[in-house]
This record gives sequence, structure tokens and C-alpha cells, in this order.
Amino acid sequence: MTGLVAPDLARTWTWLRHAAHPASALILWRAGIDADWVAGPATAQREVLDDPAVAGALARQLSDGSWGPEGDEVKRIVPTLWAVKTLVDLGLDHDVDAIHHGITFLEEQATTDDGYFTTTGTPYGVLACYVGLATRVFHDAGRGDLAAAQLEWLTWYQQVAVAGEHRREAGEWGHGLDTRYGGCFASTSCLVGVTRATEAWSRGADVEHWEAFQVGREALLERGLAFTRDGTSVLPLSAPGHGLHRWTAPAFPTDWRLTLSDIIHAVAHDDPVTDPRAQRAIDLLMSWRRPDGSWARGWHTTPSFLAGIGATERGEGNAIVTAHAAVAIARLTT
Repeated sequence: MTGLVAPDLARTWTWLRHAAHPASALILWRAGIDADWVAGPATAQREVLDDPAVAGALARQLSDGSWGPEGDEVKRIVPTLWAVKTLVDLGLDHDVDAIHHGITFLEEQATTDDGYFTTTGTPYGVLACYVGLATRVFHDAGRGDLAAAQLEWLTWYQQVAVAGEHRREAGEWGHGLDTRYGGCFASTSCLVGVTRATEAWSRGADVEHWEAFQVGREALLERGLAFTRDGTSVLPLSAPGHGLHRWTAPAFPTDWRLTLSDIIHAVAHDDPVTDPRAQRAIDLLMSWRRPDGSWARGWHTTPSFLAGIGATERGEGNAIVTAHAAVAIARLTT
């Protein structure tokens, strides 16, 4: 069996250099990849914050750091997560006041007494996909203290099950997660939750995190990262809009839903992956790449307070999604 063949990203790096987008530089720097087309992170950050769409989103932030409808704080938890996630996915971190205040709101209103992220402010709202996503957001924002609690929950409670076979030791969280939303902890674990947990475990420093990561990565590789278990077709995952396999295209801004870049990024670790089972997924992501080396924005979420962020003309190369796709592939294969 031959190993994985890493794609040539030379045209992509060249395109990003010529595009000289400040957010793409921040995204690459966060991943440890050189991006010398901006004078430095401080300059790139200022340019991102000066973008009219970003400035418009910041102007919609409420005095308590949240986004969403005034009145009910619980109803602002999820909108605030999406707003903070979008800003963080632009390469910004908690040094930006808006992110700092947004995360403070989430810390105060969207965590249980044990620090676990909850969509409702109660243990009933602790969902695997959101906990995993919060791990990523807090980690990338530079709030490792908040990310650590999410990683703890995932390590203790997130099961990786395939056709009723439990692949790791895990406690029982309860609160209906065996049946809610089709069964987050059903006999075959929800792919979204497993993907988010696997990425979170990849960021952990302990042996138990590495062991859990290996289990999650194997479960994802068994289905070629993006395919039905028999390998005959691409998974029918959700994405806004219409189009075959739309979810596999690079996207920005995004919510709880997965992109193929997310899954590829999740199975990466310190060493490059040589497992050929990842090849079809990488080839599928590369099939969305334009001849000039860039990726167009395939889909996006559209809450009013995020209007216009990351927008480009339909079909044109998008520096933000191109940077995220390139980082996912590079992290996996180099």
C-alpha cells in the first residue's frame, strides 16, 4: 500500500503572497508559517480591524461583550460564539478588545460551574460539538485556561463509537445526549462531535489526550475523512445553500457545521500523516482549488452582525478560505 501523496501548494503560496491580505497573514502566522507580505502582526491586525465589514460587526457588539437580541442573555450565547469565532478565524486573538469582552461574556454566561461550554447556561446545553468548537476558539484566541476545561470534558465524556462498538473509555454525561439531535452519543458517534473532539485532543499535552486523539483520528480515517463508511459516496453533511457536496468547499464565516478543511485539520498532529486513507479527502479539497492556486468561498453563514465579512465576488479567489485550506493541508502533510 502506497502512502499519501502531498499536493503541491506552490501556486497557493504564490497567490497568497500576491493577494497580500492581512487576515491570511495572521492565519498563517498562527500556524507557524511565514507570511512576510505584511510588516508584522500588529500592522495586519490594524488592517483587519479597519475593514468596514469587521468594523460594522464590532459596532453591533453590546455593552456586556455579546452579540444578538437585547433582553435575554441566554439567547445571546450562540450569536456571541459565532461572532467571536469569526473574529478569531480572521487570525485575531483576545488582545483585541472586542474578542476579550466577547469571551468574558461567554465565560460568565456560557459555562457551567466546572467551566464547560453550554449553549443554555446549564449542563443540559453542554453538547460535544460546541465544547469541541469552544476549545478551538478559546485556544486560538490565546485563552488556554478556558480551553483546558473543554478539553477536560471531551476527554472524560466524549465517546467514539462505531456501530455500537465503543473505542475508548468514557464516562456518561447524560442530559439526553444519547437521543438529542439524532443522538450525539448514539451507537455511531456524531461525526461533527468526533471531529471537533479529535481536533481538541490534537492540541492537548497529556498522554490521555494523545491516546484519545489516536482513537478519533482512526475513526475518521476509516471513512476516508469525508465518505460513507462503505466508501461509495461523500457524506451528506449540512451546509447553507444548494449544491452537491457543498459542505466540502472552504467556507467563511462558519458556525457549528463542518468544512472538509476542518476535518483534515482535525486529524493533523505534530508529524505528517502518511496514511493513504486520507488521500481521497485531500484530493477532494484540492478539486475545489482554482487554477491560480486559490480557493473561492464556497458557503457562509449570514447573521446580520457578520454581514460582508470575508466576502468576495462569486467564484473569485478568497484569501481567508485559501489560507485556512492551505494550513489544513500543510499541517497534515508536512
